[in-house]
Amino acid sequence: MRNQTSQAYQVIRERILSGAYRPAESLTELTLAQELGVSRNTVKKALLKLASENLVVIEENKRAMVRSFSIDEVLQYLRVRELLEGLVIREAIPAMSDADFAEMESILAVMKEKLAEGELKQYSQGNWSFHQVIYRNCPNLPAVEIVLSIKNQLNRYNVKTIFIQGRGENSFAEHRAILDAVKKRDVDEAERLIRKHIASMRDVLKKYYELLF
Repeated sequence: MRNQTSQAYQVIRERILSGAYRPAESLTELTLAQELGVSRNTVKKALLKLASENLVVIEENKRAMVRSFSIDEVLQYLRVRELLEGLVIREAIPAMSDADFAEMESILAVMKEKLAEGELKQYSQGNWSFHQVIYRNCPNLPAVEIVLSIKNQLNRYNVKTIFIQGRGENSFAEHRAILDAVKKRDVDEAERLIRKHIASMRDVLKKYYELLF
């Protein structure tokens, strides 16, 4: 993508992932072009790229809107992510170094601090960084690519689960247990724990979907 198109794409994408643009919200080319200081054609190209990532839907009348998901679709995607996260962590552990373990410990320490301070958005950012260490060590690039695609599509849903009372503490305990298994290079236990972690998120979304969305 050319520079202006890339910039427009990045801005719109970030607004979708952060929830600034809500599911099913219309994205008007003219309005976006005026806001971003680019041409409508540039916005159109950015929206087409986002549509290829399943973040935007381009309807027959050419109107664009933020992709929305039913609760069944969200749960199905998380089921797929659960299975793939298990595969990813199994293949990542043999490639991980002591430096990776130290980095994850540091991230976890910040997550604990942010949780205690009630800074839940910052906690979620740490959550993302924690998993990113695992992803970058996994040699199975297609599996990582699919996991990241699912995470990007559902990020605006997943992030909200941390605001459910008690979920933050449970999430931290799950990450602590995952890291302990990773440091022991116990691939079976690490897979079991990370799948349990994703399953817990799925259960929270299923139980509180109407409240959250």
